[in-house]
Amino acid sequence: MFREYNFFWTTMELCDWDQEGDDDKVLKPVIEYLSKQEDYIIFEFDDLMSELLYHLDTEKLAEQCRKVDPLMNDDSFLYSRCVALINGPDYYKKVKQGNKKSVWDMEFESLLYVPEKAWALKHQSSAEEYPHISSLSYETGSNKKVDNK
Repeated sequence: MFREYNFFWTTMELCDWDQEGDDDKVLKPVIEYLSKQEDYIIFEFDDLMSELLYHLDTEKLAEQCRKVDPLMNDDSFLYSRCVALINGPDYYKKVKQGNKKSVWDMEFESLLYVPEKAWALKHQSSAEEYPHISSLSYETGSNKKVDNK
């Protein structure tokens, strides 16, 4: 297995931004690319995505989100963290540092389903049969670390 964030970011560069406004169409080239890979590559993509989202699950960023969106809940915070990933590594770093407050009024939930959709397409089966669970959870509140550097 390889642990290289560049794989995640270069895969995300396949997004079709001409389809902006339809998240599924934006992600279609990513799903198609991953579906042609070995299962362990799809699972690695899932693990990298989960890890990146996990590192954005901090009290500092949740509080920042709450200031922008007083109705923030666990899901809206998660879906906004997905925006940080869909916009590339530089944007992600700025969000992680707390320098992109505009991220908290946007969402990109569809990103969460890319690995299972790619696996299902590859195996011509249901995404519900996806056999992998990442070791880190991206769900809001999973990252209990006190130091959020």
